[in-house]
Amino acid sequence: MGIRHEWFQNEQHVTVTIFSKGLTEDQVEIKIGEQNLAANVRIDSNTDYTLNLILQHPVNAAKSGYKIFKTKVEIKLMKATATRWDSLEQKDTSVDDPSSHQRKPIDWNRLEAQIKKEEEDEKPEGDAALNQLFQKIYADGSDETKRAMIKSFQESGGTVLSTNWSDIGSKKVEVKPPDGMEYKKWDS
Repeated sequence: MGIRHEWFQNEQHVTVTIFSKGLTEDQVEIKIGEQNLAANVRIDSNTDYTLNLILQHPVNAAKSGYKIFKTKVEIKLMKATATRWDSLEQKDTSVDDPSSHQRKPIDWNRLEAQIKKEEEDEKPEGDAALNQLFQKIYADGSDETKRAMIKSFQESGGTVLSTNWSDIGSKKVEVKPPDGMEYKKWDS
């Protein structure tokens, strides 16, 4: 038999409801303290449902009480002060809750500089290293170097990459496939 509890509140009361069908007065034991609630529901001779809570805020135990219905036990707790409760239970203060601390402002400029430094320090390998080298040459090169790289790469079908504009600028760049390979033109 499934048993569960829920809670809701208004300005004066917090109501805790324990859902279970067919309970009688002798199966239910409720103790209400200033800031605690203990409920023990005997379901059968072998099974008890126990609810022990340290409440988030104090309640007026003398003006609180409970009623047993056909499908539930309703515990009505009178609030000591008309305060909105964020939760039913008091948060465990022994655990360091990072959400309770104020966040330090983030220095985005420092973070960006740190990431750039990490990217520069990162050593790529293989094709990635070669590609990075060509990108660096192109980015740091003069306009003539960039023109030479583009012209040589396009005219050679990707087999030649030159940075010398005076050598490349006045002539057509021939296709030079790697050793042991042969260049074939595709018909479109």
